[in-house]
This record gives sequence, C-alpha cells and structure tokens, in this order.
Amino acid sequence: MVKEIRIYIEGDTKNKGKNTDITLRQGFNIFFRELIDKAKSRNITLRPITYGSKFETFKKFLDGAREYQDSFVLFLLDSDAPIEENETPKTFLQKQNPTWHLQNAEENQCHLMAQMMESWFFADKDTLAEFYGQNFNRNALSKNTNVEKIAKASVESELENATKNTQKGVYHKTRHGAKILEIINPQKVRESAPHCEKLFKEILEIIGK
Repeated sequence: MVKEIRIYIEGDTKNKGKNTDITLRQGFNIFFRELIDKAKSRNITLRPITYGSKFETFKKFLDGAREYQDSFVLFLLDSDAPIEENETPKTFLQKQNPTWHLQNAEENQCHLMAQMMESWFFADKDTLAEFYGQNFNRNALSKNTNVEKIAKASVESELENATKNTQKGVYHKTRHGAKILEIINPQKVRESAPHCEKLFKEILEIIGK
C-alpha cells in the first residue's frame, strides 16, 4: 500500500504568485476533503499540489514521479477542448501535445478537468447563486447536465454574464475561483462531470476504500 498520493494540478496561468497558488491549493484541499479523510484513515497522505501552466504542471508531475517512487503520483489538467467518447485523458493529451513525454505516464495517472475547472461550478448552480447573491443571473448558465460538454468559451462568457451585475462583480479566477471551489458540492460535480468521477474512483481504488 502506498503511503502518499500526490496530485499535481494545473493552476492559474495569468495571475501567478505565491499567495495565488496557496489559495488555489486550499480550495482543492477542501474540494478533495472526502478523499483526504479516507486516505488519512488508511495512514495515507493525499497532497493536492498546484502549479501554473499545463506544461509546467506536467513537468512537475514527471519530476515528482521520479523523486517520489514510493508514492502514487498523478496529474490533473484542464482539457481546454472537448474530449471524444473514445479518448482517454492520455490519448487526448498525446494528440494535443505530441512533444510531451507521455510514455512515462500510466493511464491511471492522467486526469483532466473537462474542459476547465470552472466547468465544475455549473454542476452546483445553487451554491454559485448563493455565493454571488443578489442580481446573479442563473438563466445565463447552460442547462446541460453534463458540464464537460459545455465549451470552454461558453463557460467563460456565461459566467461573466451571470455575475456581471452582482455585488462581487464579474467572475475572476484569482479572487473567486478558489473560494467557489471550497463550497461547491463534490458529489454534484461527480454526477455532472464524468472525468471528475473517474478521478475520485481512481483515488478511492488506490486508497482501498
């Protein structure tokens, strides 16, 4: 049994900085609380580790896989595009990034936020509405029950339209993203985002729960 699970996660590419990274990491620590607690009950440490760009995160994953050979190491990246039904995260990334050394990663180490982290917010519109409060325009958000089918451009524009008249202002990844990640319901996200469900199942299998 492994004693540590390390998840290397793509973070914010536009607003780098120590405080931003810590905030996003805290958001993922809350979102993955069920997994962290179940791992802890089996004397396993689960560590979400956030980085900046997609490539930087993948490179850190490869470094981590070499350095922490007694740990289970995986990565979680935005897909930034639709994933075909017959594609795995690994084959998708091989097509998208042919120069990456994906031969050094196993299928169960490759995971995607399809199409971006903010897609998950659409799975829990009640919490999103509560966070933004008065003048939040829920009708601006897609009603697609599979949030991974909502195009990245639509996620961005619909979030902007839904939030622009609220007191908190237009959705901003650095100011709002981690806070929303902390409060959305992971179970709702799992039900609406198949790749998130795959990630949870993979980690639970490693934990042995």
